[in-house]
Amino acid sequence: MNHMNIFEKFSQFLELKIGPMAASFANQKHILAVRNGVIAAVPLTIVGGISLIMAFPPIDPTRVNDNPNIFTQMLLVWHSWASANMATILAPFNMTMGIMALFVAMAVGYNLSISYKMNPLSGAMTAAATFLLVAAPSQSVVVLSKINDSMGYPLISKLGQDALPLKFMDAKGMFTAILVGLLVVEIARWLKKKNIVIKMPKGVPPAVASSFELLIPLIICVFGFHLISLLCESTFGMLIPEAIMKSLAPFVGAVDSAGGTFVIATMMNLLWFIGLHGPAIIGGVSRPFLDSNLLANASDKIAGLPLEHIYTTPFQDFYMQLGGSGATLALVFMLLWSKSQQLKGIGRIGLLPGLFNINEPIIFGLPLIFNPILFLPFVFVQGINGVIAYVVTEMGLVGATFVTAPWTTPAPIGAFLSTMDWHAAVLILCLIVIDFVIYYPFFKIYEKQCIKQEAESVNDVNK
Repeated sequence: MNHMNIFEKFSQFLELKIGPMAASFANQKHILAVRNGVIAAVPLTIVGGISLIMAFPPIDPTRVNDNPNIFTQMLLVWHSWASANMATILAPFNMTMGIMALFVAMAVGYNLSISYKMNPLSGAMTAAATFLLVAAPSQSVVVLSKINDSMGYPLISKLGQDALPLKFMDAKGMFTAILVGLLVVEIARWLKKKNIVIKMPKGVPPAVASSFELLIPLIICVFGFHLISLLCESTFGMLIPEAIMKSLAPFVGAVDSAGGTFVIATMMNLLWFIGLHGPAIIGGVSRPFLDSNLLANASDKIAGLPLEHIYTTPFQDFYMQLGGSGATLALVFMLLWSKSQQLKGIGRIGLLPGLFNINEPIIFGLPLIFNPILFLPFVFVQGINGVIAYVVTEMGLVGATFVTAPWTTPAPIGAFLSTMDWHAAVLILCLIVIDFVIYYPFFKIYEKQCIKQEAESVNDVNK
């Protein structure tokens, strides 16, 4: 009884103290703009991911024996074709994931403008122009094939062409893009509030009036950020994105760790336990870090470098959230075999969505919300999955993720596509077994309670 009182007090604390704070945080305009802006760019990562899958078939020709089977021969042909056409195959990647930060800047500016009831297109355009200036200032480049030994510097310099460097247009510019997207809209909002805008006469078409209204914020943002960028470069010898990445390095390292996976998963499911959408709330902060890690891995894969990051968005989607938040796929299988008719019915309803990582029917139907018996596995199993998968990946037993697959992809398939390593699918099956073992004793207690309630209901009907 004493233990239950402690649990009830803890539940009340979560519901009355943490819940309102978390809900307020999730609905904060800037957090919403960042979350929605990053999510809006997800389809581009999927397109870029398809390009990566085509470019890197799951085979190492140096480890193939002298008499390969038909399947291996097909993979070798695929590998040979990909190697010969690498630049062409990766073109979609370069124009999607390769410049992801630009799209994020536009999307964040667009979404924050909507929340302030400002022109969203103006916000997106200002964010894009400003981000390009601070992250990819144009440079003069010369194609090496056009140079010969007889040329002097004056002649070579005439061959120069303006180009935008892409170094900080991918993961390395992600946080700069978010910051620029938020700041330019806030500057435009302040100018509008102070009536520092160009207002056209009433007879002017709305499209023309809107474009002139954008002019002053655009001028201030572009030239203001340009000045800051020049000062940063002259003082620290680096562009703004590089300075921001160096300052955020400790936070990135803390998130991309076994402890980081456990803490983030636990926070998500504590919020779910009191009825709040944990992934949506925590994801507003964590997702930019995870997506940035994924983009960095993709760039390293193309460059032939080791993949440095483990905790990414697909890592969370497939290894940690097996069947949805709380890793409930194993629980669904238990429900299907339950002696309780109520639980068996919930299992039938939750099976198909669960295979595609959707488990709201289980969370609300079982329910898992405010369920003291299933509290421990629901809150902690997802984090345990994260720690196990992190350690296994860190040991090199499974490849790191570098491709985005839709989060609704069944976990074994999604894990394979994200890593192009069949060991990832095996790891998924092992995690399901581990989840089953952890959930089972708690499930049996809950099942016994449900069977007793069903028997009492039948007796009441027969009286």
